[in-house]
Amino acid sequence: MPENRETMTREEFLLEMDEILGLRAGTLRGDEKLDELQNWDSTSLITLIVLAETANDAQISPDQVVGCSTVADLLRLAGVSGNSS
Repeated sequence: MPENRETMTREEFLLEMDEILGLRAGTLRGDEKLDELQNWDSTSLITLIVLAETANDAQISPDQVVGCSTVADLLRLAGVSGNSS
């Protein structure tokens, strides 16, 4: 892995999560509760892990994701930079 690779920004990650969850681009802001997201399921959980690993070189286990309660928790877990709240 190249060390100079840029990590995905908060905005980019949220847009990817919108797509994973079948939401309109720009829907997620970070304060949403995962259990209130209609399409949050095991498939989106695994897709999110793959996204974090490929985009930010983060090593995340499904148990860690299950321990998250908000989108912001996922962002921190994925090592996403930037805060826009």
